Amino acid sequence: MSNKIEFSRRRLLMASGLAALGAYALPRDAFAATASLERIRERGYLLYGFNGERPYNYMAADGSLVGSEIEIARAVAKGIGIEEVQGVAMNFDSFIPAILAGRIDTSLPIFVRPARCERIQFTRPHLIEGQTAIVAAGNPKNIQGWDDLINQEVNVGLISGTAPTEIARTVGVPEQRITSFPDTTTLAAGMRSGRVDVIVEATNTIRLIYAELGGDNFMRIEDWQKPTGYDQEIQFFAAFPFSLQATELRDAFDAELHRLVDDGTVAEITSAYGFGPEDRPGPDAPSLEEICAG
Repeated sequence: MSNKIEFSRRRLLMASGLAALGAYALPRDAFAATASLERIRERGYLLYGFNGERPYNYMAADGSLVGSEIEIARAVAKGIGIEEVQGVAMNFDSFIPAILAGRIDTSLPIFVRPARCERIQFTRPHLIEGQTAIVAAGNPKNIQGWDDLINQEVNVGLISGTAPTEIARTVGVPEQRITSFPDTTTLAAGMRSGRVDVIVEATNTIRLIYAELGGDNFMRIEDWQKPTGYDQEIQFFAAFPFSLQATELRDAFDAELHRLVDDGTVAEITSAYGFGPEDRPGPDAPSLEEICAG
């Protein structure tokens, strides 16, 4: 991939450690606040929150930050006159608070949900994600979907702050059977160690976790079933989030992003990470306004 921003291991380790404590390893002048697009261009970099989640944004062996969405963010930023994208390590559930506090400009794309639309604004969605799960080989507890997590004595692993966590609490998965993890690395470790019986996450995240775990002792539940009586979809549209005060930046980012979608650049970037046309909203997809309305 081109235009990869190199980070010193010392700086990223510092950022990761402080993020776990709810702080951010930022230089004094690296404060996003509600800076105008022109101010960010003058500053020379966009502040991007990431959580080390494959295949979206994660650390490569050489210490660089890579992944489908960070590569898209770099291409978009360059197109709107921002020279670099600087990663700020944090847990997934810190993205929105960090945007609201002005600690970052944007982050890993997150699912557009009506409640989130009241707090932040989004670019038009460029990614669709369903849900799948990983269980032990042979699926000894016969786990096929959300109803089984509600009704059976199974220990469930979820990443804190994500859509599966919201669904679990909405439909009544018992709290004592939920183990929350900060990221995909610890989620996979929980499954590998037997601490949990099943992990549920976005389709492409599960694809890579499964590859990492190896197929001998684990299996994927491809046709993951939504909860009985749950009137919402369990397929979600993801988009880059911004502060409600950052409309100029959001609009410029949105226009350039969708120019790159239309000319095939986004498809070229993301194909290396296993994404295909089925992962992109089609012509019949709901608009951002419709998704926000619920």
